[in-house]
Amino acid sequence: MIRTFTLLVFTLLTTLGFTQEKETLLLKGQIFNTESDTLKLVQNDGKQNTVVEHISLDEKGFFEKSVELPSHDFYVLSLEDNQGVNFIYQGEDTLKIYGDGSNLLQHTNIIGSPSSTALLDFVRINTAYKAKLDSANKYLQANKSQQKQIQQDFQPVYQAFMGQRELFIRQNGDSPALIGVIPSVNTDQEFELYESIVKQLGNSFGESPTIKRIQAEFEVNKQKRIKNMPIAPGDQAKEIALPNPEGDTLRLSDYKGKVVLLDFWAAWCGPCRRENPNVVKLYKQYNEQGFEVFSVSLDKDIDKWEAAIAQDNLIWDGHVSDLQGWRSSAGKDYKVSSIPFTVLIDREGKVIGTNFRGEALGEKLKEIFEN
Repeated sequence: MIRTFTLLVFTLLTTLGFTQEKETLLLKGQIFNTESDTLKLVQNDGKQNTVVEHISLDEKGFFEKSVELPSHDFYVLSLEDNQGVNFIYQGEDTLKIYGDGSNLLQHTNIIGSPSSTALLDFVRINTAYKAKLDSANKYLQANKSQQKQIQQDFQPVYQAFMGQRELFIRQNGDSPALIGVIPSVNTDQEFELYESIVKQLGNSFGESPTIKRIQAEFEVNKQKRIKNMPIAPGDQAKEIALPNPEGDTLRLSDYKGKVVLLDFWAAWCGPCRRENPNVVKLYKQYNEQGFEVFSVSLDKDIDKWEAAIAQDNLIWDGHVSDLQGWRSSAGKDYKVSSIPFTVLIDREGKVIGTNFRGEALGEKLKEIFEN
């Protein structure tokens, strides 16, 4: 099944009892092509939306009002039809918003808050991707016999989105706009990326009630994850001894002294195949410094397994499988219940962490090899 994401909706906002002296912001601009005569300025306290202020629109959609805001935080300026513009208040004196009420998401310009503009840009990217993803999933449900071809056709769309997301993260690491990425992160499979984003948000906008809630929610999720982890950081990696495609037995312990990505995957696994180019890139980048990949396939068909290795240009030597699918002995030892599943192992054979992929894997390897 093609992976799904959740569209950004600011039910994240909360106060968590945080108090701050109110500050005044001049909101002005124009929203045309709307039947609304009033804008609602909304903040969410974690349980419900609170209308901070009502702002009148004149007959041409112009508005201007000084409003008192309870905190530096994330807000929504909403029309009566529930279209809204998300903006980030960081203490600016004036914020100008101009938009077309027929489609605020696509036709809004925010002046005076670069972080708000950046957030809007990523929400547009995510919305466009989600529309394509929903369309692909709908087509897949009606044409399940074509699953492999549909996933192959969708892979460039997925890779393009992941590239845009990675670029946005790099360019906005010191901005509260980074909050827009969280709904696109699979917190089970990309927990390290999730952790990195929460940390950056705390550094850049820690006074925000919303960020305080996100941090608290992250700590709860982290403790649940640690409790449920089949293998925890600091554990000794369990031995794996399985045949490669030529029938020769390879052992995980043979790689002691190297930093190893233990990668459980399969030729039939769409998300695994989409991640493979990233692993290849990082292998080429860090292999000479001591980075290796040990790939355990959960395939049953050796021809399909070998074909996927060749097609994805998986150039490392560490490819093993007992061709037992989900009954793989290595999969059982590592309690693998879904793939892709990765374990990053240090030079002493101890676990650094699990499910490093994408940006998070790149960041971790950079930390290991470049610091």
